[in-house]
Amino acid sequence: MKKLLSFLLGLFTMTAFAQPKIYTPTLATPLDNATNQMPDITLSWNAVTGIGIIKYKLAVDDNPDFTSPNYFWTEFITAVKMADLKYGTTYYWRVKAYDMGTGDSSFWSTSRKFTVFSKLENKAPKNKDKNQPPVVNLEWKNLLGPNQVTGNTFFNYMLDTQNTFDSPNAYSGVVEGTKFKVASPRLKFGTKYYWKVRAINHKDTSAWSDTWYFRTLDTIKLKDPANNANPVQLDQKLVWDAYTGITKYDYELSVTPTFDEPLHFVTDKNIVIPTGITFGVKYYWRVRGRHVNDTSSWGETRSFTTIAYPLLQTPANGATNVSVQPEFKWKKMTGISFYQLQYDKDPSFPDGFISLNIGDTLTKYRSPYKLDENTTYYWRMRVAANGDTSQWSPAFSFTTQGGVGIDTPVKETFRVYPNPARRYVNIALPFVMAGQAQIQIVDLTGREVLSHTLNLLGQTSRIDVSELPGGVFMLRVISAGNTFVQKLIIDR
Repeated sequence: MKKLLSFLLGLFTMTAFAQPKIYTPTLATPLDNATNQMPDITLSWNAVTGIGIIKYKLAVDDNPDFTSPNYFWTEFITAVKMADLKYGTTYYWRVKAYDMGTGDSSFWSTSRKFTVFSKLENKAPKNKDKNQPPVVNLEWKNLLGPNQVTGNTFFNYMLDTQNTFDSPNAYSGVVEGTKFKVASPRLKFGTKYYWKVRAINHKDTSAWSDTWYFRTLDTIKLKDPANNANPVQLDQKLVWDAYTGITKYDYELSVTPTFDEPLHFVTDKNIVIPTGITFGVKYYWRVRGRHVNDTSSWGETRSFTTIAYPLLQTPANGATNVSVQPEFKWKKMTGISFYQLQYDKDPSFPDGFISLNIGDTLTKYRSPYKLDENTTYYWRMRVAANGDTSQWSPAFSFTTQGGVGIDTPVKETFRVYPNPARRYVNIALPFVMAGQAQIQIVDLTGREVLSHTLNLLGQTSRIDVSELPGGVFMLRVISAGNTFVQKLIIDR
């Protein structure tokens, strides 16, 4: 019994004597078996306390037996940032603490391992993307899992029309960031390009990323107006998608879908108002892009038809009880110079009133003259722009309102029509007369500008006024001692 107690006491004494007087550090980050770590990863552990200054010894090796480790010393600091670790390599690490006040050291901590990423991951353009512009951004992920991509000196990318990356079109370069704009030389249109990237630090180069490919656009996508749009205004904008890297756009307009003798324009914009188009015509249009190295194909063909004439609104066709001084209204048009309006009692408009040029922003016009009561009139409009005049719109008819009050015989009056007149004027006297009549037209200064002697047979007489200038005149008819006077307007 005494021998057993002596043995146990001795064993306890030896164990106590062999136990270090400073705790062994515990590792913090990264966690054991961590992957996709950076070549500048920071290794950290928890601090321990002691009597004097605490120093730590970090061992890092690519062998789990630590046969040829790199050692890093710190004083109080419980982390070391690595640099230029090898890509795709698994490293093992552990830490020991030293108390400089007692000269004691701890045991080595348990070891952990981590693996530096082997290759980058592509981001954009996405694999098999289409319709990429001739200036494209190659971009790779700046995160691998949750880890920010750091510790790389630069990145090396390759771009080629062959997935072997050995054609005459192969293009390579290095950048510091995780994306690169391929701007020079411009990429060709309608071409398949392969690309990949890798990371490089001062001591190692990563594997290439997966090879992705994308296709550059071959044609330009049209946006507005929609195909077969009808009608469109003369200032209709043509709009297509804009693309980086395209320095000029060609667009063509033609009256045939085969683009025989088209109007050809060049612009650096993707929104234009075409010139040279006229009213009531169907046009076909298309666009292509170009830069110093290449020209795209012509894209889809669309058509649009320009408006042929103003669209009348009021007085509506067949309207009745219309004011004898009506207000005419129509739908607004844009891109024009001016409107003209005409009305007449005759639907063939042989010599009806024509307005002076009506402002391009207006949508209504009131007759400057009172029309005859209870009479059917016809009205129409046309418009001018870019040296072109539209056809007259289809005519609308309307009937003016009658007199107000108790019906009484209407006193016959001396009538001159059309008034305003252009080529001729009709003269109707208030009662049947025979014999000769003197017709005089004088201007507002009293100067006689036209004189005729007519043989009255009781019917309406017609006078040619096509040689008179436009203006306001007085028309006199003198017959059998009677004189009739009325104002006459010549419209030019």
